[in-house]
Amino acid sequence: MVSHRVTLNVDLEAAGRQVGTAAIEFSDDAHAYAAIPVPVVVLASGPGPTVLLAAGTHGDEWEGQLLLRRLIRSLDPARLHGRLIVLPAHNQPAVLAGRRTSPVDGANLNRAFPGDPDGGPTAIIADFVEHELLARADFAVDLHSGGDATRYLPCAFLRIDADGQRTEQKLTAAEAFGFADTMVIPAIESRTLSAAADRQGAVMVAAELAGAATVDVAVLAEADAALHRLLAHWKVLEQEPVPTGQAAATRFLRPAGQVTVPIDGLFEPIARLGDTVEQGQLAGLVHRLDDLDAVPVELLSPVAGVVAIARMRPLVRAGSHAYSICAPVPRAQVAE
Repeated sequence: MVSHRVTLNVDLEAAGRQVGTAAIEFSDDAHAYAAIPVPVVVLASGPGPTVLLAAGTHGDEWEGQLLLRRLIRSLDPARLHGRLIVLPAHNQPAVLAGRRTSPVDGANLNRAFPGDPDGGPTAIIADFVEHELLARADFAVDLHSGGDATRYLPCAFLRIDADGQRTEQKLTAAEAFGFADTMVIPAIESRTLSAAADRQGAVMVAAELAGAATVDVAVLAEADAALHRLLAHWKVLEQEPVPTGQAAATRFLRPAGQVTVPIDGLFEPIARLGDTVEQGQLAGLVHRLDDLDAVPVELLSPVAGVVAIARMRPLVRAGSHAYSICAPVPRAQVAE
């Protein structure tokens, strides 16, 4: 049963193509009674698995939104063996504002799960998605990028918990997705869509598709092919007559350390995204804005590894992360 604060105008169980909304109950100073229309698309045909596809969980991440809009327009439901539930603008208020967080309540949807059916709008969206949509799903995909502030090494992104069977399914799916890199993180954060998928028993592959307030044409094309490969791997989509790009042998990366800015200032990058750095290597400089004679503060890598995330905005404050460093990990050791 759909939450009493959500009105859904598509039938999740029907075959064919349906385009509609989940209307989230909403009231503020400007709207005594209103609704936030979150787009929901259902594509279904015949028996098979259910896959939830989400993008726009953060509104300033454009790549996934474009991919899912393209999929919605181009995919004939008759090609499916099962069902796709598609959320191309998962956090609709943030998407419309081009912001990471919702302008309605200031909340980060990817830190709002499992949600609250009687909470604010973001909490209601999270509750609806986890308990009404993910509860129906066998598999899930959440498409992210670095947004306005950062750029990621394009990668699949897996949350690894103690469920060994599900971990193996995730690793195999990431290999089918076929990006050159796959980031694996421990199951510490419980408020993400990936955590919600684990709670609901859905095998999720998330992805980070570059970012930096723009869309990389090459990454977008690579991700489009990867998404089709993944849907074929899960047997919800017929294999393409012509292979949709060659899957790479993926390298697994685990977060190892952050290069953190100690002062307010102007960040000068030295390390580049994808570089291999050594412990103690100079990665960047921070120039004081209030003292032109001050020697720039050196930013040193705390660990050896690969620069997997890089800050794009030069203006920084104390506590900003300039880089995230990841260490390669053998596949057999991912779950350790």
